[in-house]
Amino acid sequence: MTDSNLVLSDQIEGYPHPKVTKNLFGHQSTEHEFINCFKSGKLHHGWLITGSKGIGKATFAWRIAKFLLSQPTVNIEKNRLLDNSKNINTGIDDAAINVITARILAESEPRLAVIRRSYDEKRKTFRSSIQVDEIRRLKSFFSLSVTDGGYRVAIIDCADDLNINAANALLKTLEEPPKNTVFLLISHNAQSLLPTIKSRCRELRLTSLADSDLINALNQLNLTIPEHDSEIYSLLGSGSVGNSIRLLEHDGASLYRTLLSFLTQLPNLNNFELEKFITTFLGNKNKSRLELFIELLNIVIARISKAGIMGNSYSHQLLKDEIEIFEKLCPTPNIARKWAELAQKQSEKLRHGLAVNLDPGSLILDTFFQIEDCARAVR
Repeated sequence: MTDSNLVLSDQIEGYPHPKVTKNLFGHQSTEHEFINCFKSGKLHHGWLITGSKGIGKATFAWRIAKFLLSQPTVNIEKNRLLDNSKNINTGIDDAAINVITARILAESEPRLAVIRRSYDEKRKTFRSSIQVDEIRRLKSFFSLSVTDGGYRVAIIDCADDLNINAANALLKTLEEPPKNTVFLLISHNAQSLLPTIKSRCRELRLTSLADSDLINALNQLNLTIPEHDSEIYSLLGSGSVGNSIRLLEHDGASLYRTLLSFLTQLPNLNNFELEKFITTFLGNKNKSRLELFIELLNIVIARISKAGIMGNSYSHQLLKDEIEIFEKLCPTPNIARKWAELAQKQSEKLRHGLAVNLDPGSLILDTFFQIEDCARAVR
């Protein structure tokens, strides 16, 4: 049984775990796809739930799990998976459903297995990947008899975290799946998975949330986007609840405007102002803010390049504060290629720098110097 006060590796600290989320907004077409497959009586054993991070994939997977584990042995013709206003019609009485749901939320339901990055007690942090031993636990899970003959469900959140040994172990199970078992693999980047794993799963692709669905999802968490910053949060949030939470926590709108203000200085940055600003990211307590700012750096370089390539056809997707800056830095498609090269190079360097815990000050400063060099080269 999990401790309700324990933050898990598949949870945003300070916010409810996806398994307890009451309503899931958006994704109606994906709901219908799964329900139609279920009603056909030919439910696939492996489902790969893909899409951008933070758009509701984990919540969707847990809703599927609750639905399947509440099914009687005989398939029901009429049912709704994500009906937020009514109870799912499963043919099981409400009291029984409540008992099953309580066990699922406590992760004590014997027909449910959850695979996630485990906690390293020695290092006092979550492991960087899902280890093969976690996948091997499924063997004992599958060896248990199912008393009511219903479904068993295994949630893997997320499949991107599987190390190579764990991925190969999972593949063996997917090749010879136990009867009445459904695998729900969550992936933010399906391209990183073994092709053989993908080939044995049916994909359910979730798209980024529309602004109205995103606002409703945030309201459910008692979060509100400031009206005067709605445009910038809509842009940076990219239809992701997870992204929006991080942006709101660290005043992402202000961070992005500060970033744009430095770009107005190009090709000659005010190093004193820049170094003073960088000190605000130092220390472990600012780690998540640092990670957000580095993402914003990657975003702005990519957007400069895209603005140069697409020209006027992209102008309606730019913030008012971006238009003049981007036109100055990247006026033509030829120059856009240089920014695109920088975007690819710096994205890899920043990702590596975070992974190996390079000094954040040096990491950000070096990126700005690269931006400055690019701005000078295209003059």
